[in-house]
Amino acid sequence: MTFTQQRSKFVGSSSSDYFYLRGATVDYSTVLWHGIGPVVAFNGMAVTNLRQQIDIHQVSFLGGVRYSYSKGHITPTIWNRKGSIFVEGLYGITLATAGYYPDPYAGTLKSNATGFTYALGGGINYNVYHAFELRLMSHYFITDLPNGGSNQQKNIQVSAGVNWHFGY
Repeated sequence: MTFTQQRSKFVGSSSSDYFYLRGATVDYSTVLWHGIGPVVAFNGMAVTNLRQQIDIHQVSFLGGVRYSYSKGHITPTIWNRKGSIFVEGLYGITLATAGYYPDPYAGTLKSNATGFTYALGGGINYNVYHAFELRLMSHYFITDLPNGGSNQQKNIQVSAGVNWHFGY
């Protein structure tokens, strides 16, 4: 589980149109063959009181493929600390509520929206103690939510937290 911060942008070209959503990401992955395997991720984000009236809550459900490369033992300690890096590509859906989303068919604003989501990124794991690791990761996160413009948000996500292994 990681703490996640996402940089997003309002529609427009002003340099002050950026805002930050904060939340958590939980993912599960396994290695099936030579460092490659499936990954599923759940991402919950929120921001309140944007421009004194807008709240945004987003939940993303993603699945995809991850490639992990284990560095092996990187410090000569009693716990044999290990490190690994990974890259992943994810695809899924984002549900957004509590905001203002244009309805292109009715010409009105809705309080919720749904859109496809694509994420490409990776991260670093550093083994702290047996099955626990510290994780730092980043993603280029694209959501296809209606916004009255391109109907696509290109975001940057940065996450940090604790990773726990089942088994070993």
